[in-house]
Amino acid sequence: MAIAIQTLLDRFGNLSQLPATRQLGLLLGLAASVALGLGLVQWAAKPDFVPLYGDLSPGATTEVLRSLDAAGIQHRFDNRRGMISVPADEVHQARLQLASEGLPQSDTTGFSMLYQEQQMGISSFIEKARYDRALEQELARSIASLDSVKAARVHLALPKQSAFVRRGSQPAASVLLSLYAGRVLTERQLAGVVFLVSSSVPGLAAEHVSVVDNQGKLLSSQGNQDGFAHTKEQFRYTRELEASYVERINEILTPILGAGAFRAQVTADLDFTRVERTSESYAPERSIRSEQLVEELSDSRSAEGIPGTLSNEPPRETAVAGQATEAGAAGSTPTRSSKREVRNYELDKTISHIREVPGSLRKLSVAVVVDYRAQVNEAGQSERLPLSEQQLAEVNALVREAVGFSEARGDSVNVVSAGFVAAPEPEALPEPSLLEQDWVWRLGKIAVAGLGLLLLVFAVLRPVMQAAGGPSAHRLAAPAAAPQGLLATGEGDGLGEDQVTLGQQERLGLPGGAPAYQQQLNMARSMVEKEPERVAHVVKGWVAADG
Repeated sequence: MAIAIQTLLDRFGNLSQLPATRQLGLLLGLAASVALGLGLVQWAAKPDFVPLYGDLSPGATTEVLRSLDAAGIQHRFDNRRGMISVPADEVHQARLQLASEGLPQSDTTGFSMLYQEQQMGISSFIEKARYDRALEQELARSIASLDSVKAARVHLALPKQSAFVRRGSQPAASVLLSLYAGRVLTERQLAGVVFLVSSSVPGLAAEHVSVVDNQGKLLSSQGNQDGFAHTKEQFRYTRELEASYVERINEILTPILGAGAFRAQVTADLDFTRVERTSESYAPERSIRSEQLVEELSDSRSAEGIPGTLSNEPPRETAVAGQATEAGAAGSTPTRSSKREVRNYELDKTISHIREVPGSLRKLSVAVVVDYRAQVNEAGQSERLPLSEQQLAEVNALVREAVGFSEARGDSVNVVSAGFVAAPEPEALPEPSLLEQDWVWRLGKIAVAGLGLLLLVFAVLRPVMQAAGGPSAHRLAAPAAAPQGLLATGEGDGLGEDQVTLGQQERLGLPGGAPAYQQQLNMARSMVEKEPERVAHVVKGWVAADG
């Protein structure tokens, strides 16, 4: 061990005897080798980073990085994409840590900006702009809370109100939605977004709200200006009604037949005609409210003939008072009678305005297919057989009751039994290959780093150390006229490091010209004293070479 250390120190000490250019090259090679080795070790020990959050605002990014630094979690930030990455084994811990602190936060401050300290001399225009901006941010935050919406932006166009303008511009709004990948907005969700915005701004009509997705597609119908607007709504209502009937059938047949043992379809014929009726009717029963009866009887003869002359008729015969009384009592009829009746009746009057709602059900058509059931035959074997007529009749009766069958309306229900085609079994997910395992890649990184270090040691460091020990006293010099049988000259003749050469003194860094024999002899003696084993090995080589 001491000999190896001394040899290493001798090799480093001999660097000072080399030319300056060679010393610089050796030092640069040694430094590059050390740097490369350290880089390989760090690369092998470096953990795999996975994205934590991406596409954050500058304010939210700053808060997240500050929280990760405080928690001591390693992280990496990509300036170009704005993505924050953490080690794969710490991603869940990092998200929990950030969630406990309410991060990441959105920059939509909303109406909270109105409570900030205002500057002196601010104009009314700036105040109005701030209020509009706060309203836009509040609406965007509300819309972004939907499940399918990733982010939202709202732009309001609110005209300035003036008392001198009779018909001013109407307010309008534009909504830009960024949806999650693979998700779409339903008609109800879109209508909810439109009415949310229109109801939050005074004077804003729903037809003046435009909704656009992140692909530039117009989602809102802009006041149902197309001719198929009512048709779309009618189709939607029809599908929802049919789906409700199918759900009723499924709920009542699933406990009996089992899930997936039947299929049901319902077709609803609806009448979307709008009807308005106005009627005025009177009740046949009458009741007298008031009655007036007038009757006049008179027995005096009225004046006849020409006015101003005497009548041609003779005067009536006078009768004795007693006879006159009897004659009157006998039933003398009056010469003039008058009778008048006035009756007022109460009349019932009904005025009706009827507006029938469109979408009335005219007919239902129901089709149910029941799969064959597994049964045991007489031979004791299991086979799939259709349902019996009695079972089909029971299923038919249940379906009729579930959908509210009406024979007067012309409804129809058809239940049949048929064998379903068995769906092919899904293929099992392939097992992840060996190269897809994380531990394989980690082990591969360590193996590559170790191989690189070995190559660095044997291909770079060892030659550098050998070159550093070239001009040393380990090589024996001899006169140029020595016998060729005992000499080995040149660097390219394949001699090993432990072979001693007695020629080519100028290549060994000796002073110019042939040195004195005594000087070479002293160097050989010094070599024998310091490294006897090495000299013995060289002598053995000479003896073996001479035979």
